[in-house]
Amino acid sequence: MPLEIEVKAYADNLSRIEKRLKKLNARYMGNFVEVDKYFNSPVRDFAKSDEAFRIRKTNKGVFITYKGPKIDAKSKTREEIELEICDNNSMEKLIKKLGFTHAYTVEKTRRKYAYRKFEITLDKVKNLGNFVEVESRGKDIEKCRDSIIQFLASLNLCKYERKSYLELLLSKKKLRKFTIKIT
Repeated sequence: MPLEIEVKAYADNLSRIEKRLKKLNARYMGNFVEVDKYFNSPVRDFAKSDEAFRIRKTNKGVFITYKGPKIDAKSKTREEIELEICDNNSMEKLIKKLGFTHAYTVEKTRRKYAYRKFEITLDKVKNLGNFVEVESRGKDIEKCRDSIIQFLASLNLCKYERKSYLELLLSKKKLRKFTIKIT
């Protein structure tokens, strides 16, 4: 089972983080624009089961992704299955014919780096803010997670977020929906 072991941190200054990565001789992998269209299942509520199903459009291609429930209390570690698709419109029609409904769209720009066994992304998420995600793959979840946290600490990043961008945006939207203006 391929696991995505990932820790996300809030970042005030992505330029400072990028300068630090360059000093470490991290390998720049590119700048990407990603639009993630999330769908909910007709047979179970992914928000309740902690799963995710999306179509991601990037300047590198289009991918369909399933993410299983998080399996670690301190990180976003989960099973991930991803396939490249060539016909986005037909795939979206198929998904809807099967009863899936569009839940939300997340838009972001990311600058990717590789350093040692880590993939590092510097993310600017529309309507949410700046983040640094560090991902690794391995069998020992705790060892990988702890090495990611140690690496983030070396970048002076210590405020972590376990929720996905989708969860953060939906909770922000819900809070706005119930905010009462007093004049």
